[in-house]
Amino acid sequence: MKRIRMFGAGLAVLASAFLAQPVPRLDGDPYAPLKLYDGTWEIRVSKPEAKTDHLVNHCAQTGLFFSCEQVVNGKSTALVVFLPIGTSSNGAEEYRTQPLLASGAPGGEWGKLTILGDNWLYTWDSQDSKKLVHWQVKNHFTGKDRIHFEVQSSEDGTNWNLQSAGDEQRSE
Repeated sequence: MKRIRMFGAGLAVLASAFLAQPVPRLDGDPYAPLKLYDGTWEIRVSKPEAKTDHLVNHCAQTGLFFSCEQVVNGKSTALVVFLPIGTSSNGAEEYRTQPLLASGAPGGEWGKLTILGDNWLYTWDSQDSKKLVHWQVKNHFTGKDRIHFEVQSSEDGTNWNLQSAGDEQRSE
């Protein structure tokens, strides 16, 4: 779960269910902000324990889909797929996200990414001991090469507990 948090990859409905519905067209290039992920990053986690990871994202647009293979400390961990779904009333761009794990673990339901300016919010739900757990990752970009992130969980969707936090810095 923590390796995927860089994209806040979530768990939601099968891809075929979304493909059966028309995908709204977005003004401009909905893939432009996602291209910021491509490249090499140093991730400094400050909570729960201080550590540094090396991340390489290989990102590409393939027709309607945008995807990033995530390599952490030299090991491929996931391919994260992004599907643009529209623009909200406040101008935020919205996407569905789905991780395909290198471990071969079954994918879950699709998650959601909402981008409003420099603030990116990933949300998804998971089951923990038969209990629904809500997740969110808040990414705040300070320029195209720096991201502050916070991973939070909640049992009620209102009160959030910080699980992990840190900073990402492009290193190439």
